Amino acid sequence: MITTCSVAPHGFSIIEEIAGTEKDLFKPTREAMTDMGKRLMKDRPDTIVVLTPHGLRLKGYNGIYTSNNCRGSLSQFEETVSLEYKCDLELSNEILEAVSRTTIPVVGCNYGALSGELSNIEMDWGTLIPLWFCKSDYQPEIVVIAPTREIPKEQLIEFGKTIGNVLNRSNKKIAVIASADQGHCHDENGPYGYHEASRILDDKIMEIVKVDDLKKLLYIEESLIDKGKPDSIWQMLILFGIIGKSKKGLLLSYEVPTYFGMAVAIYE
Repeated sequence: MITTCSVAPHGFSIIEEIAGTEKDLFKPTREAMTDMGKRLMKDRPDTIVVLTPHGLRLKGYNGIYTSNNCRGSLSQFEETVSLEYKCDLELSNEILEAVSRTTIPVVGCNYGALSGELSNIEMDWGTLIPLWFCKSDYQPEIVVIAPTREIPKEQLIEFGKTIGNVLNRSNKKIAVIASADQGHCHDENGPYGYHEASRILDDKIMEIVKVDDLKKLLYIEESLIDKGKPDSIWQMLILFGIIGKSKKGLLLSYEVPTYFGMAVAIYE
């Protein structure tokens, strides 16, 4: 059963312990992420499904992690944080099997040993940062899904619908996080330079979130996406496929503290 879902950004400085001189810049998003984590964990989910743009990049294929463990660390301003989760192999394999029966390209991903302690995939920052705010008096297991951008966007919605069918049939309580930063060209000193497309794109996406109709992401012009450089639309379309109109969306925050936009939204 699907419980609470969210759209969550993954800028390093959202985590206070490694924010350094950017601590105050990221405060609004950090507070919204803290709120998100509390809302996500209030139903005490057994498993959290994370849709990440920064995991394994498998050309033409959506990846579903089938390792036993997922561990990672982040370093910034001479500080380091780390996180480790057990993977819900039962649920991962159920999703993999269901998607494999469709025409959606998908592959299971493992690393190291076939099972056990050495079956471990590196946890990327798109996974680690949202999970950092989901700490509780217990730790659920996780399923990590790394979507491809090389299939039609309509197929991403179908991918989400297939995932959603599996989650809703499950006896487990399952939360979902679409890890997503918005346009990356807000600052000429950033790694991608400045382009007004990022502002225009972010405005469109925020309006779509506010009117609670993620399907409209399908109709954003490709040229705007190419120039604005988000890493959000693909995961958000899968999220739409998973929940459809079954949950009410609420935008908790949006800001551009540096060169990329960050939005936090919750679906309850």
